[in-house]
Amino acid sequence: MDKLIKVLPPPENPHGTGDETQWTTIFSLLGTDLPSDYIKFIKTYGTGSIDNFLWILTPFVNDEYVNFFLRKKEMSSAYSQSKLKFPQYYKHYKHHVYPETGGILPWGYTENGDELYWLTEGSTDEWKVVVYESRSPENYIYSLSMTDFLYQIITKKLVCDAFLDDF
Repeated sequence: MDKLIKVLPPPENPHGTGDETQWTTIFSLLGTDLPSDYIKFIKTYGTGSIDNFLWILTPFVNDEYVNFFLRKKEMSSAYSQSKLKFPQYYKHYKHHVYPETGGILPWGYTENGDELYWLTEGSTDEWKVVVYESRSPENYIYSLSMTDFLYQIITKKLVCDAFLDDF
């Protein structure tokens, strides 16, 4: 997270960061904790986007485009429907959806419609990043935390084929 802050300065007054009681309620509603770097990210940056391209979901705003629970429902439903409608792409739509064991759980999306998930295997701080390409079954799995993924994408140490070249 410290490396990310150096390349992506946080806002002076972040909006929608949540307090300890709100976080506890979120974990209860979700049925799991969330990765510690995600919590620290939301507490540090609040609501918003990176380069008006990559949006991080947060449970502390009512905006339907970035509200964690609203987008989780929408993205998970769309993924499940695609998995059912296109069985020929099973090798790509191979993931279960959270709360199934090892299911994917959304945490962000891009303006192009790429979707970012955690692969909920192991402890929360071991969850990997999964990126599903926009309107495609193509996906990429990264053995990185959310903030390490963001840092590496921003600094160009990692290139995600789903993202625009100029992001």
